[in-house]
Amino acid sequence: MRFSIWPSSAQAWDGIIEIATHCERTGWDGAYFADHFMPNSQGTEPLDGTTLECWSVLAALAALIPRMQLGSLVSSVTYRHPAVLAKIATAIDQVSGGRLTLGIGAGWQLNEHAAYGLELGSVRERSSRSRDRKGVV
Repeated sequence: MRFSIWPSSAQAWDGIIEIATHCERTGWDGAYFADHFMPNSQGTEPLDGTTLECWSVLAALAALIPRMQLGSLVSSVTYRHPAVLAKIATAIDQVSGGRLTLGIGAGWQLNEHAAYGLELGSVRERSSRSRDRKGVV
């Protein structure tokens, strides 16, 4: 059995590095981080609150945590152009020595999309963004 942590993106960096360092030292297998820009709300209203950006945190953890697997839970196809996300993930994978798992999903959080002017689209439209021109994922 493997055990991983999912630190809250709403906590301070000091707390994230403290728990990741503890888990690294005590033999945990991975640390995964949610890719969100703000706390969730019931509708489209943006919510204030500390929310650390996933890929910045993963880059820092890649440099500071030498053994554990790292990954995103999960990156929405609506947040970043696929080529840009691939470039970010490749750099972090290299920094981490090949320990990155890239989690990709269709996206869902209404208030983030509204606040940042990102088109959410239907589930079908979002899901099709992860397919190549031949329709193969």
